[in-house]
Amino acid sequence: MSSISSATSYGDILVQPLPAMVVTSRRQASSLVQRRQPTMSQGHALEKLGRAIEYLYDSQVYQKGGELTADDMEAVQTLMRLSREVFLQCREVVPERRGLKVWLSRLFTERRAA
Repeated sequence: MSSISSATSYGDILVQPLPAMVVTSRRQASSLVQRRQPTMSQGHALEKLGRAIEYLYDSQVYQKGGELTADDMEAVQTLMRLSREVFLQCREVVPERRGLKVWLSRLFTERRAA
């Protein structure tokens, strides 16, 4: 397991990555996807934060000819951080097949240990 240590730059916005695992196959990649089910209020918050990020970025780039100030970048990064926090508070949904695999692996691990 390794993590990506470098941040990604989108224009003038610096996005810090989440820890990621090295994926060697498509099947492993699909098993790493986090599925979340937001409540109605969480969904609205994610939607509004996304629109706010887009509006702030687009309006500032348009007004200033493609350049963002340090304050603008900080505002966009703050909104992105809030969006990530709301996302992580959403209930995680485990696909049935994956849940069965986890249950069976725990069952066999417990029996081997006993």
